Amino acid sequence: MRRFKNRQDAGRTLADALRTKGYTDPVVLGIPRGGVPVAAEVATALGGTLSVVVARKLRAPGQPELAIGAVTADGSAWINEEIADAAGADSHYREREQAAQVAEARHREELFDGHRRAPVEGRVGIIVDDGLATGATAIAAARSMRAGGAERVILAVPVAPPGSVRRLQAEVDEVVCPRQEEDFWAIGEFYDDFRQVDDREVKAILDRWSAASTETREARVRRDGIELAARLRLPGGNAPYVTFVHGLGSSKDSPRNVVIAERLVDEGIATVLFDLNGHGDSTRDRSESLATYVRDLAAVEAWARTQPGIDASRHAIAGSSMGATIALAAVLEGSAAADALVLRAPPIAAEDYRGLSTPTLLIVGSRDSLVVDAREAARVCPAVELHVVEGATHLFEEEGTLEEATALTTSWLAEKLKGKGSGA
Repeated sequence: MRRFKNRQDAGRTLADALRTKGYTDPVVLGIPRGGVPVAAEVATALGGTLSVVVARKLRAPGQPELAIGAVTADGSAWINEEIADAAGADSHYREREQAAQVAEARHREELFDGHRRAPVEGRVGIIVDDGLATGATAIAAARSMRAGGAERVILAVPVAPPGSVRRLQAEVDEVVCPRQEEDFWAIGEFYDDFRQVDDREVKAILDRWSAASTETREARVRRDGIELAARLRLPGGNAPYVTFVHGLGSSKDSPRNVVIAERLVDEGIATVLFDLNGHGDSTRDRSESLATYVRDLAAVEAWARTQPGIDASRHAIAGSSMGATIALAAVLEGSAAADALVLRAPPIAAEDYRGLSTPTLLIVGSRDSLVVDAREAARVCPAVELHVVEGATHLFEEEGTLEEATALTTSWLAEKLKGKGSGA
């Protein structure tokens, strides 16, 4: 009996079996921990997007090693009714155990890869593990993919007993398993090296994948005879995106915006930075005014929505200083559409927010004179959520203040964009 050398060898064998299926741009989801090294080989071979789906076993009362089912972070579950009844797991126990394991699955998914979780809606989702024994976690993972709107759900494992394969065939569109072994005792017997995979190794694999899959595109966007220099950063997959609008004394290379943009890319969100006309590498419009800057933003938005790798249905705009004024004006007049706005240190009077319905995070320093207008804007406009960074002046140059604004912007946008139709 030929054994797999290790999980990487098993992943390459599995990838060979999957290549003939013709899957285009699949989301390959490893079940941590052991399934992730296998999934990485599959994603590389198929040109797919690597992520994770955490499935937790539901433990029998008084017998934590006995699984009565499994559940994922979104609550998708499978219960083996026969085992659960025999173990005395009544409905109250099941509810408590399921809630506890859902919470743990969410925690671990965020620890591993939650910020980069690729949406499966409308795509092929390939669930990968290093082998299949009872199949409880695989069933829960498959149901999670169904709930996320996957076009097809595939289970791919290097080795499994035929009975488990048959059980999973009722849950997924296809099971791909190169080795189905009747004489099956444990997954590890089919590996020379089946050492335990720890959390750090899983995180390192995902981090390497994220760095390798990030793409940068430089472009010249034409608008009324001028050229606007733009930079698109893509984290891989079909990503939501954020367009940054810089202040009039800055450019697309604003160190503050660049720091926030890179953090968003790490979170699985694409970013667009561009030079307004007359700034940075863009040419100048002689009729330079707020109206021309709004047209700049509208032109870049129209270009960004057509770019491969962009999910145009999930989009936000982040403006700083005068760039915030431009962003707000564009949204209010309908030149640019957005699911969310982040306005940092905006020189905007409270009455100028009138008619705004887009969820808006307003960030201003406590030592910035604009804080008075910001507080009034949050009072009169229900769409505005205000965060005052203590000790910060207009440019957030004080120690720790930019870090606070960056963390706040990143988490808020991730919640607004990745929770909108992502299937995560």
